[in-house]
Amino acid sequence: MYLEVFLIGILAGLSPGPDFFIVMKNSLGFGCRIGIATALGVAFALFIHITYTILGFTYILEKVPSIFLAMKLMGSLYLLWLGFQAIRSTPQNGHSETNYQKTNGNKTFMQGFREGFLCNVLNPKAALFFLSIFSQFISTDTGNWVRWIYGLEIVFAVGLWFISLSAVISYQKFRDFYGRYHYWFDRCLGGILIYFAVVIVASTIKL
Repeated sequence: MYLEVFLIGILAGLSPGPDFFIVMKNSLGFGCRIGIATALGVAFALFIHITYTILGFTYILEKVPSIFLAMKLMGSLYLLWLGFQAIRSTPQNGHSETNYQKTNGNKTFMQGFREGFLCNVLNPKAALFFLSIFSQFISTDTGNWVRWIYGLEIVFAVGLWFISLSAVISYQKFRDFYGRYHYWFDRCLGGILIYFAVVIVASTIKL
């Protein structure tokens, strides 16, 4: 059972979503250190989701839909903000990492961590993901320590995947290529983030 939960965590990380694109963008634009910071932010946010799922807060979300709707709207607004910031990217003279950072600003470890954390913690799909996983693998007879192991397995699996992605995608050849065409990458990634925001808003309106 532990292996199945771990594999589900890996598959969740592999599926393209806002977390994937924000880690990729920060890794390409600011290097491995900031990419890893973003990945750690995502992982820490997952721990928050696990905590309230185990403590039963998802029951409150189900019984008070307005809380869940507020989460969805806040998440969509944050993704919209990230997306619009990205699509405003413009060409620049020279292709070096230094020129890119002059245009886009340097990013600290904590800023990268915060972006990853907010991107995930405001994502309502993460809450639904843990609710669906726990409903499949956990029963009333399951001990609390087993629930925490399942949850931490997923955090470890997703965090490991995004850290690995950051290490690979921040390889200098990838970054050199990104330095030449970063504005197209940024605009495409920004468009994808905006798409996710629109999907969240559309699903909220249907509710």
